[in-house]
Amino acid sequence: MKFLHAADLHLDTPFQGLSGVTPALQERLVTAPLRALTHLVDLAIAEKVDFVLLVGDLFDQQGQSVQAQVALMTALERLNDVQIPVLLSFGNHDFQTDLSRWHFPANVHVFDASVTTVTLTTRAQERVAVSGFSYSQRWVTTDVSADYPTKDATVDYQIGTLHGQTGTAGDHYAPFNVTELLSKHYDYWALGHIHQRQTLNQQPPIVYSGNLQGRHRGETGPKGCLIVTSQADGQLQPSFHALTEIEWMDWTPTLDAKTPLSRAALQQQLTDQLMAAMTTGLKLVTIVLPATLQLNAQAELALNQGALLAQLQSHTGEHWWPVGITQQAAPAVAPLFGINATTWQRVGQDVVTDEQVATLAGKLLDEDFLNTALLESTTPADWQQRVARLLNDQYHLTTGGTDDAD
Repeated sequence: MKFLHAADLHLDTPFQGLSGVTPALQERLVTAPLRALTHLVDLAIAEKVDFVLLVGDLFDQQGQSVQAQVALMTALERLNDVQIPVLLSFGNHDFQTDLSRWHFPANVHVFDASVTTVTLTTRAQERVAVSGFSYSQRWVTTDVSADYPTKDATVDYQIGTLHGQTGTAGDHYAPFNVTELLSKHYDYWALGHIHQRQTLNQQPPIVYSGNLQGRHRGETGPKGCLIVTSQADGQLQPSFHALTEIEWMDWTPTLDAKTPLSRAALQQQLTDQLMAAMTTGLKLVTIVLPATLQLNAQAELALNQGALLAQLQSHTGEHWWPVGITQQAAPAVAPLFGINATTWQRVGQDVVTDEQVATLAGKLLDEDFLNTALLESTTPADWQQRVARLLNDQYHLTTGGTDDAD
């Protein structure tokens, strides 16, 4: 058995955090999620999957553009032409109060607001039960996993589809816990809602496929879907397939700077390295300069005021577009010996006492002048201050620091 698991297509989604975009690039951005959907169908057909699961948030909002609806229907019709069933659900973004307005191809089953189960027969005559539900409102605050049936003993595989996240009753997005899902004894849980691809349990797999197309700087890396294949031992194994042409990424250059870099030198080095590193697709790049990099006054001003970014965008390459430029923060100076002021105070109170001083001094206290200096004229509080001052002085001697230690 083989099937495709995808979620969070967010057709019609806007790209966020972009400025100065050229008209040609704008067109590529607008159509990127639609092209990713086309690639998904291409993959399903090429892999000859038994069925496709689309687990919520097919659209970015409850109301959709005609372009997005046509794109989805075209994709579903292509799958219908090759007799690949599709089981889909709506999520919190594209929740549907009335499913009757949709007229999908014959190969499509849409889960409604209650958990229901559909049984399919694969080409190899395996019986597969798939359970799921759709959002009928923006929030689903109950733990819907309780409504899923336990595995049907008469099927070869049972799969759960669930658009939600781990949490407790009252959370907004169909909260669930992994233990409850495991208690159903399903062979696979196809999850949606979290846009970062991740596995909550290895076997049986409880897996987020991630979204189909990164939409902003927080959604970096390849995006796509999972092809899930049955193994000889009956277990199901997912494998990731990237579908996007446009990918968000953070990138740190290696800069040659023995002296503070000028604006021209910085721009040239960044451009050369971006041209060499970005050779396929389109990368929306956030440039992260090393914390140790030194810039001269003009370069620093160009960086802070956005002139450097604008200049890079005017000389952009075919395969990259600079989204922003930041510089890593310098590492914070560690507190004195890794210990904060509260700890030093507690140690001083516990250790620097009359009795402890007397014990440590030992026979030195037999000398009258030391006995007087140590015990009679100096209080424990005075000793605490002296010890802290000595340690602070030693800290600056060894580290070169100028600020007072904690």
